[in-house]
Amino acid sequence: MLSGLAELLEMDPELLDDLKTSVSEACNNVVLHAYDDAPGPMEVRVYADRDALRVTVRDEGVGLTGLASGGETAHGIGVSVIEALTREARFAPREGGGTEVTMVFDIEREGVPLLTMPEPAEAEQPLTLLPDGEIELSLSPVSLLSAVLGRLARTLAAGAHFSLDRFSDVYLVTDTLSAHAARAAATNRVLARISAAERRLEIELGPFRRGAGAALTSSEGDRMRSPLALLADEIEVRETAAGELVDVLVVDHRQ
Repeated sequence: MLSGLAELLEMDPELLDDLKTSVSEACNNVVLHAYDDAPGPMEVRVYADRDALRVTVRDEGVGLTGLASGGETAHGIGVSVIEALTREARFAPREGGGTEVTMVFDIEREGVPLLTMPEPAEAEQPLTLLPDGEIELSLSPVSLLSAVLGRLARTLAAGAHFSLDRFSDVYLVTDTLSAHAARAAATNRVLARISAAERRLEIELGPFRRGAGAALTSSEGDRMRSPLALLADEIEVRETAAGELVDVLVVDHRQ
């Protein structure tokens, strides 16, 4: 996800390396230690503004123990590494359990910008608009979706053992959905849910302007099917108070 955003924002390679190393350390800690081998949520938030790039990694697990600077570790976090690569790093227990790691990165070096700033973000929207999924995404501005959705979907498709041909179709499905969001999103924030099972991938995306979903199932008065209709096994457009949600199912029938 970070690599996709960095490419779209023309991020300085050194900043990207620092970002990926630091965030990977924090995320690996959650995966390896927060839940004692049980499933559990991990939340990653990335904010870019005129002052800095800020990333938080949160979990609801067992919490930090023995955390200190100077090279000591907490459940595998290389604290000194993260502190060396960031302008500021904070490690804190969360009320009710869990850990929050906050990392702040400079976006200028000697007065030279290290990335191209996106347009301002829309206000947060609750993810409760969508049902739970393996990956839940809230993204603003919508123009960033093309850098993120395909990478996340393909990661789950690979884990779901998609064949090479069907894996390639996932590229086209996510590209079509990203283009649709750029044209028809109800606001400048888009929500997505991605779930996978064996040879199955489901993507739910929205909210879109009312009536926009018809463009994904047909075009030119039903004389020509859309690319998404040709590639997806099921497409459902649902009305909500916030606008339309599009639910797309891709199944790999190849053996």
